[in-house]
Amino acid sequence: MLPVTAPSENPFVALGVTAAQQTIYTTLLYHPGSTLSDLTRLTEQPRARLAGLLLELQALGMVGVDGSAEPAYTPYPPDAVVETLIRKRETEFIRARIEAKRLSGDLLAAEQRGNPEKLVEIIDGREAVAQRWEQVQRGASRQVKTIDKPPYATDPSRPNEIERDRIANGIEYRAIYTPDALAIPERLEIARDDTAIGERARVLENPPAKLVIVDDELALMPLRGDEPGITALIRPSTLLDILISVFNTCWEQATPLRFDDEESSPPGVWPRLSDADRHLLTLLAAGLKDEAVARHTGMGARTVSRHVARLLRTLNARTRFQAGVHAARRGLV
Repeated sequence: MLPVTAPSENPFVALGVTAAQQTIYTTLLYHPGSTLSDLTRLTEQPRARLAGLLLELQALGMVGVDGSAEPAYTPYPPDAVVETLIRKRETEFIRARIEAKRLSGDLLAAEQRGNPEKLVEIIDGREAVAQRWEQVQRGASRQVKTIDKPPYATDPSRPNEIERDRIANGIEYRAIYTPDALAIPERLEIARDDTAIGERARVLENPPAKLVIVDDELALMPLRGDEPGITALIRPSTLLDILISVFNTCWEQATPLRFDDEESSPPGVWPRLSDADRHLLTLLAAGLKDEAVARHTGMGARTVSRHVARLLRTLNARTRFQAGVHAARRGLV
């Protein structure tokens, strides 16, 4: 009788194959086309027990059977068997995740009905807020939406490395910046770098609140506009629905933040602008004041004022912000 692999050496155990199933499969690898009678002699297993194991192996996709009077069993190649088993396990894992999420949702809904105070969690302290901000980003499965405005619980001059990692893993980031946010040194360059890797960025002059929404399933919002260290985490509720609507409205009203002229209009339709003019208009579209523009460009404040006045006339705009918006809509920046 052919020696077979010992149960402790079962290479398929991680894929849900029992030692007994693996023993019969290994025997068939060395004796393809064996019948039930053949396998009874080869393995010294009871006939009824073998018949049950062969049915299990067929269900796992590890062996095939012909239609003869005394069926013969043929093992599928081990590499193909492993791939089939892995796909089945992956499908089971996905179903388990879906079911766990459904059960968690049912449990959360039941808890919220009995304990409505759990709809809103108060996070106290800048360090705690920063930790929760990192946590909710890492937990995102689809999308992170933000309204970015000062003050901050974290250092605004440092890039959000978690965002960059999550974008690389397929998570969509949509950010609405205020002019005050982009006036902070390094902030505009961070926004430039983030849009280059996939962030969708817009600018709005005066959104109602600083806000983070993750997967439309939870939100973070400071309870006082001037103190990010006291922040509310809002779970599924009417309040969350309202905040999602607020963000969507702000997004529609905001102006795209662009850093190149890839979508510029055909020559001759709008005035030709120099690279310096386009850079200046980008800053104006972000709502920066003359002093902030001067810091970004290295020009003096009076020189900035003269250039801005010229661009206002060129674009027939009444305000700096309007000039930047007009230029962005016309594809000049």
